Amino acid sequence: MPVEVVPIPISDKAILWDRLQAYIAELMPFGNFAPVDGVFEYEWFDLYWQESNRFPFWAVVDGNRSAFALVHREQRTEMAEFYSFPEFRRTGIALNFARQIIERFPGPWEISQYRAHVAAVSFWHRVIADYPFSERVYVGGQGKERLEQTFVVP
Repeated sequence: MPVEVVPIPISDKAILWDRLQAYIAELMPFGNFAPVDGVFEYEWFDLYWQESNRFPFWAVVDGNRSAFALVHREQRTEMAEFYSFPEFRRTGIALNFARQIIERFPGPWEISQYRAHVAAVSFWHRVIADYPFSERVYVGGQGKERLEQTFVVP
């Protein structure tokens, strides 16, 4: 199934916000997320359309949005957020999408996951299997253990 990587236009901002809310809700068992008046905060959201080093992308398959990626580039490129929509999981779309995103940004990368989120850890290990990577455990801002992989895309 061909996956198209499409920059998210500002006109899709509300759609992305709704999907980001679902994503954060799924992460609740792993982090310390608490909605405020039913809404999860995400302080960097608007910056994806304001700063030149932030890149929001949709994965589009057969005209349907199937995932999103939020990429932040400074000294390293970081996969800030990545979410495969539940109805498209286990299809290979997310794996293809993630690899395409990584290949778009040559140079040093970092990706991290909650250590307890074994499905995410397994997924990212598959995504970056072709790159020699180092991995470390650290305690994130929410006091939860995270895994971080660093690697270089030629």
